[in-house]
Amino acid sequence: MSVRNPRLPLLPGYGTNPMIGKTSFGVRPVFTTIGKVNMLVDKAEGGNRVPSLYCRKQAPDLPTWIMYDKNILHFQAYFQQSLHEMRSASHILRKVEIFFFLEDGTIKVMEPRTENSGLSQGTLISRQRIRLPFSYDVYYDVLDLNIGREVTFFGKVFKIVNCDNFTRVFMNRLGINVPDPIPWPDAIERAPNTAKPPKHRPFRQFLDFDRQVLRFHGYWDDRETEFGIIHLLEIHYFLADDTIEIKEELPPNSGMEAGPMFLKRMRLPRKIPSHIEMTGGPKCPSYTPADLSIGAVINVFGRKVVLIDCDPFTKEYYRVTYGFDSFTPLPVPKDEGTECISTNVADRKLPPWNGYGSYDDSAENCRTVEPKPPHKDFIKFLHKDRVGFDSHTLRFAARLITDNPEDSTRYFILKYFLCDDTIGIFELGERNSGFKGGKFFRRDKMYLPDVDFFVPKEPPAYTDKDMWVGNEVIINKHRFRLIAADEYALRYLELHADEYPMANIALIMDKIRRTLASQENGYKNFVAKYMEAVLPNKKELMTVRCFKQALKEIMCEKMTEHEFLTLIRHFRGDPGQEKSPRREMIRSLVFSDLTRGLWDDRERLKEALLHADANGLGVLPAPRLRQLLRANRLPINNDLMDCMLQVLKKDDDCNIVYDDLMSFLDFQTRPVYNLSESDYQKVIRHAPPLKDTECKIWSETESVIQEGYVNWNAFLCQLNLEHLVKEQTQ
Repeated sequence: MSVRNPRLPLLPGYGTNPMIGKTSFGVRPVFTTIGKVNMLVDKAEGGNRVPSLYCRKQAPDLPTWIMYDKNILHFQAYFQQSLHEMRSASHILRKVEIFFFLEDGTIKVMEPRTENSGLSQGTLISRQRIRLPFSYDVYYDVLDLNIGREVTFFGKVFKIVNCDNFTRVFMNRLGINVPDPIPWPDAIERAPNTAKPPKHRPFRQFLDFDRQVLRFHGYWDDRETEFGIIHLLEIHYFLADDTIEIKEELPPNSGMEAGPMFLKRMRLPRKIPSHIEMTGGPKCPSYTPADLSIGAVINVFGRKVVLIDCDPFTKEYYRVTYGFDSFTPLPVPKDEGTECISTNVADRKLPPWNGYGSYDDSAENCRTVEPKPPHKDFIKFLHKDRVGFDSHTLRFAARLITDNPEDSTRYFILKYFLCDDTIGIFELGERNSGFKGGKFFRRDKMYLPDVDFFVPKEPPAYTDKDMWVGNEVIINKHRFRLIAADEYALRYLELHADEYPMANIALIMDKIRRTLASQENGYKNFVAKYMEAVLPNKKELMTVRCFKQALKEIMCEKMTEHEFLTLIRHFRGDPGQEKSPRREMIRSLVFSDLTRGLWDDRERLKEALLHADANGLGVLPAPRLRQLLRANRLPINNDLMDCMLQVLKKDDDCNIVYDDLMSFLDFQTRPVYNLSESDYQKVIRHAPPLKDTECKIWSETESVIQEGYVNWNAFLCQLNLEHLVKEQTQ
């Protein structure tokens, strides 16, 4: 570096620039080597008063920002803040938490938040390195923080009183003794009080009763004046500051304009203040909770307001505080002058329905100029909508009641949707019958027959109470008879037997019991006549056909077909056998879909099943089997697949035997084995046509209860009429 000649002027060209020719202008960093890796020095030598926690030659191999990452020393401390606005106290104690970050020696001070403290709490000092008082380059370190010490951060003196377990263990390992915790001092340092204690403590009352309001209902009778009426009022008493506000309640369509407030929030004096009180004299006492009760009359600047009722919180407050038990509301006097003003708007009589749209749509067009969509029963929709496999749809098989022989053989499926009380009817078409099949009536509300449709109010429609086997329904001048129901519909009606009497076994048995008791020697003859009808090898079983004949003889027309079906299902003597026609029906439906989809890949499906069964148990869970069937592209819908999985053989853990599935899908031979030729033709002809996708899930045949057995002994035991035999014998 050249030295400038002082005799030359300080002008360009008269000096030598030492930066000419220099290419690197950065400050050379100081590096160190740790494990043959160059790194920046963590702290410059001589920068801190205590540069390291370890002795010379004993420092760790890793730098502190790696060695002590996320290691924080936690201390509890407090500082005192002067109170200049309170006579009774000179200082207030504020508790804080001090965090010392070991990775870089930074400090953070936080004050825990307290509700309704009135102070700005939270982070008092953000994370940073804090210098020692009266020093420029010396910062606080671990050795400066300990229980019992006072530290000064930016002019505030903090007294450390406690630390957590990690801090105590860490400092003990460094050889630093950590004293026992110091108890917290009093929150407020009281100044010597020479005056008398105040009678009223508003701040304490605010903390104890904040957001607690007593609410009364009352009225002000203003009928003595011209055009005066009875004003309904709502009185709010705020326990936090003993203030009262009053609002007026106006009925709808009263023709009066309500003001913003009858009485704004204030301390309500018991009497109107005099001139002396308003000019600085002694204040008039105001209303307190002890002055308010049902039946009390308060003076609101000359207006007498009568309290007639209160809310539950107010009743509980007076019950706990004053021991009141009686809260009988008082009536409001009738205003004879306003009796002609009716607050209830009469229902508007709508014109008769014109046939366009639904009744609700037409009514909305008549009520408003801008019609809105009609409101549906959303709560019923939430409870009765499809949830997983619970469809909330009742399916019944139906036949047409007609003199036409071609129509009498047609087969229909009636679906009742519980979510909106609509009905849809589909037809199962037969080959070469001349009927296309598919959708017969679209889903809609079906109204009762012989009703007038063109009326203002909607006529009554069919409900779920009309859906039972044996009932006749007339829909659009077509008379249908419900001849059967699927398993879900029967099970749903039985689970909700309190709503459906036809599926209530208790009511049915009571009906049979009353009929037998009313006949002379009825029960005795009934038991004796059909005692020989039981099976010889199993005395407790009787055929379904014989059981049904026995009930028809004693009940005649008093029992419906659905009640017979409920009895047979309840006293079934061979559970499981009634599902064999269902299995063959489902198998025929699956066969129809696989044939239409041109699917014939059983070998690949067999290989996938063996690969999935790694343990060779011969069974697979239903979800895994459903996944494999979808992977092999079986052209059947979800509903039909659910029905197929239900009828397959299962083990004790409800896992499906996949060999039974393979035999179920083996259509090289005749699909139906256990049925006679006539029954086989009856099942095959019910296979749905190509466009009928709604009816594939139908799984019950017309003859559900033609075969099987009933537990005769269980029926007689539940009938419980043995005492009649003894009385009639005596």
